[in-house]
Amino acid sequence: MNDNQPLRQSIAIQRMRELSNLNIPFSFGFIRCSTTTGLSKGYRVIKKGLLREGLRGDQSKKADSLIAYIDYDDQTEDKPRFFYYPLLMMFNGQKVQP
Repeated sequence: MNDNQPLRQSIAIQRMRELSNLNIPFSFGFIRCSTTTGLSKGYRVIKKGLLREGLRGDQSKKADSLIAYIDYDDQTEDKPRFFYYPLLMMFNGQKVQP
């Protein structure tokens, strides 16, 4: 695959999970969105992160659309972080599309 070609979201998440299972950090970018406030805080890039275990279906109605991650560059907080799967825009410098 050519690195200039956009990567499908499903393939990007699959690769992110593979790297996370091997404990190899990667970069990714997404559009931040709060469904509570209905607002976006723009685009965010995680320079060094891993996916982590997400929510179960019995924990949240959003379990299928939220992806859980750890940001290793942010030392200020140690709280669970999530992004919306449809808003993933970049993986390791490669553009991601639906």
